[in-house]
Parts: sequence; C-alpha cells; structure tokens
Amino acid sequence: MGFRRRHRIGFWVAFAVLLLSIWPLYPWIAGIRPLVLGMPFSMFWLVLMIAAVFFTFLTLFAKDREDDETLDREYRK
Repeated sequence: MGFRRRHRIGFWVAFAVLLLSIWPLYPWIAGIRPLVLGMPFSMFWLVLMIAAVFFTFLTLFAKDREDDETLDREYRK
C-alpha cells in the first residue's frame, strides 16, 4: 500500500471518529446504561474511539518508518 493511500486511510479513520464523537451521531449512543468495564457506555465509546485513532496512527507511523529504513538501505547500496 502506498504512502499517500495509507495517509488517506488515516485521515478518514480520524474523520469518522470525529463524526462519531459529536452532535449528529453521538446522541444515539450517549447514555449511562449499560455499564461497560465499570464505565457508562458513552464514556466507553469515547475511549474506544480514541484507541482506534491511536492504533491507526501507530500503524501508519510503523509503516512509514519501515519505508524510510528500506529507502535508506537502498540509498546506501
């Protein structure tokens, strides 16, 4: 997968999380019940969205680093 395509996917994941965390969509899931891991569902939802963005960008960072190391190895040859 190319550099730009990965970054485009990262952008859309972050954008989807933003939409799922604000007014038009968030009220559908905003509620105290049920409790998930001792947290109200709305808080659990936000933690889940933050984790999704974190792991998406962590994956992007790791892939970009692999690409940079590959380019460095090719350049040194």
